[in-house]
Amino acid sequence: MATPPPLPPTVPSLEAPPPPTPALPPAPEPFVRDRVVVLGRTQAGKTVYIARLYHELWTKPQDWLTMRAISGVAHTALMTMCGDLASGRWPGATIGQRYVDCDLKFHSKLHRLTILDYPGEVFTKAFVRGESDSEDAASLLDHVDHAKGVILLIDPKNALESRDHTTRADDDFGMTAVVDRIRTYPGGEAVPIAIVLTKCDLHEAKILELGGLKVFISEYLHWITRTAGSHYKTFPCAAVRLTRESRTGNGAPSLVKSPINVIEPLIWILESLDSQIAKSQIAADSQAKSQSFNQTLAEVRDLIAQGVTNANCERAIRILADLTVEHHGDPRIQALRNEIEAARLDHEEHSEKRKTVFYLGFTVAMVVLLAGLVFALVHFLK
Repeated sequence: MATPPPLPPTVPSLEAPPPPTPALPPAPEPFVRDRVVVLGRTQAGKTVYIARLYHELWTKPQDWLTMRAISGVAHTALMTMCGDLASGRWPGATIGQRYVDCDLKFHSKLHRLTILDYPGEVFTKAFVRGESDSEDAASLLDHVDHAKGVILLIDPKNALESRDHTTRADDDFGMTAVVDRIRTYPGGEAVPIAIVLTKCDLHEAKILELGGLKVFISEYLHWITRTAGSHYKTFPCAAVRLTRESRTGNGAPSLVKSPINVIEPLIWILESLDSQIAKSQIAADSQAKSQSFNQTLAEVRDLIAQGVTNANCERAIRILADLTVEHHGDPRIQALRNEIEAARLDHEEHSEKRKTVFYLGFTVAMVVLLAGLVFALVHFLK
């Protein structure tokens, strides 16, 4: 048997292989606002405010509101400041950390409270000069960008007495820039902003001379409040009182008297957030009901389009009857019922006509048939 010839060598394809399918870019993560931020300028009374806030919520916890530092180091620092105030000493000027995170439990819902304590130079760089090249400035901006609620601490003294243009710019232009950044970033339109005017017991006389708190706010804080829009509230605050013999601001702190508007700004923010969640849930439920209602109407129309029969009409009526009471008064329901009833009557009328024609035709046919049979029978009998 002859050996078969060898196979020809494989010729490489001249066509280039198809390019690999490019990987789809990852879907962008939704922008999440997940913390309540406390922010105050240098000498705005932030340390005293935070110390008193922690003192009230840690030592006097409520069933509906508690506050606890996330780390033991932060808790120790806050309790040290509380202890200084209780002993009649002013705590240190800073918390000792760039930011401190605390857990808030408000009506069984957990929130994150972030206390920002960046140096004044970092605040000026981020919000007055618009620079974010340093790690601290970028971190500060990131916290503000992710805020779902904000407490801004402002010392009225800087507006009333300060002749330092840098200080005035930080409190006026800088705080306005904070609010503007919040409002212009995703989800920031409805962020509740509590503007807390610290040390108001010391400046009460001067504020009254101006015509009261509203006049002071409209004259000195108009850019901040205008930028904040409708989702803000101002709070005159006195975190601690001074000993009776020293009302100049240089005396010792006293915790004998209850603070004024220390917890209230936080409560207002948390209530605003709860209200927003409730409104969102109501809107979502309403949208879901509306979609279900529209689907039901479409199902009924499909039944009618399939052909008007008694079975289809009865099924359509049952579907409409199963709708919730709130939809029974909808004019579209009544219009569909009228359409179904009209279609049913029309169907019955046509059915009767068809029956009449059928019976008439049948009768004529029978008459003709009988006549033929009679004729055939007569013919057969002949």
